[in-house]
Amino acid sequence: MGTFVNNTKAGIKLFLQKCAKRAPGPVRVVFVCQYIPAWNKAKSVYDQMVADPRFEPYLLCLPDRITDMQLRDPENLENDIYEYYVNQGYPAINALVRKDQWYDLQALQPDFVFYLRPYDFYMPAQYASSVVSRYAKVCVILYGIIITQEDADMLILPQFFRNVAYYFAEIPYAARFNRKLFPLSHLLGLRKSPCCGIPAMDSILSAKDTPSDAWDFAGDRLRILWTPRWTTDKALGGSNFFTYKDWILDYAKKNDNVACLLRPHPLTFDNFIRTGEMTAAEVADYKAQCAAIANADMDTRKEYGSTFWQSDVLISDYSGILPEYFITGKPLIFCRSNFSLAPTDFMEQMMKGWYVVDNVTQLEEVLAMLQRGEDPLQPTRQALIQKLFGDRSDTPAKKIVDILLK
Repeated sequence: MGTFVNNTKAGIKLFLQKCAKRAPGPVRVVFVCQYIPAWNKAKSVYDQMVADPRFEPYLLCLPDRITDMQLRDPENLENDIYEYYVNQGYPAINALVRKDQWYDLQALQPDFVFYLRPYDFYMPAQYASSVVSRYAKVCVILYGIIITQEDADMLILPQFFRNVAYYFAEIPYAARFNRKLFPLSHLLGLRKSPCCGIPAMDSILSAKDTPSDAWDFAGDRLRILWTPRWTTDKALGGSNFFTYKDWILDYAKKNDNVACLLRPHPLTFDNFIRTGEMTAAEVADYKAQCAAIANADMDTRKEYGSTFWQSDVLISDYSGILPEYFITGKPLIFCRSNFSLAPTDFMEQMMKGWYVVDNVTQLEEVLAMLQRGEDPLQPTRQALIQKLFGDRSDTPAKKIVDILLK
């Protein structure tokens, strides 16, 4: 509950306003927006609510990855997340009212507040799930799609999820995992973990015919997209970045009939500098090498749906984007690492439609096969897409909206 610093009439009146029940009206929902690549996980839900007069949705935009140092020295804070959403045409709320003042979310009297990341430590204390859960029901659509059992351990964090009223799980495994963490509250109906499917699929499918300037350099070539993992940490599945980083540039140089678009995770280079695996100079040199190759480029765009659709093949480490690319039906080459994670049933089914490689030789063999127009796993992928994502009668967004109306 909010506090007031004195017993003046104005202070007491403000306190009572915050405690008062809101007048009957549309269901008021706030989406906490702090990480742009996660937005496609919730965008279709927001759009569904905008089109439904029974809902009143808001976007609360916070600066990304706020640190303790920034909070102690707010003069250096900028809210580029808010600027991004405004530029995209959204009627967003700037959480940073002034350098020393944050928007009063409680005064908005929301019914539900959606989080896309389970990290309270990246935001000011008043937006922490433990605080917000005192006056609104906290909902979660995770920014990362859970495809391994380790994902569940890393993303369904007890200290955050104890404050969550609704976790809209993408796959049955994730829903079961959260129910096991909090069995009694689920049994009593105080907490719910419905499996609604993957809302990001709505965004990916809607981007099919959207232009993308990410491939402007490509011309009429086989378009190869590479998405290496951001960390070599064994516990997080490892990364093949250092295995293939020089190979892919050489491959582009030697093969003028291909275009190679490198799309490292946004954390990749900062992480490798922090761990000492690369220096800042080495990162700059690698980027410069890539920029110097006519049929190669590096993509740092926030959104990637149309980039997926306009590619021909994806080469990737273990990543939450694998299901999102899979639904395009395009061939996917999975680079196995030495640090294998335990896949969920969902991932095991998808892997039947992937080309799995362990080294450069195998990777080049698969690419040569695809360049010959051979794609033997294509029928398998199509059957799996229909099995895993085929029922579009009720989209994940519609399922989520219907649950909140009950």
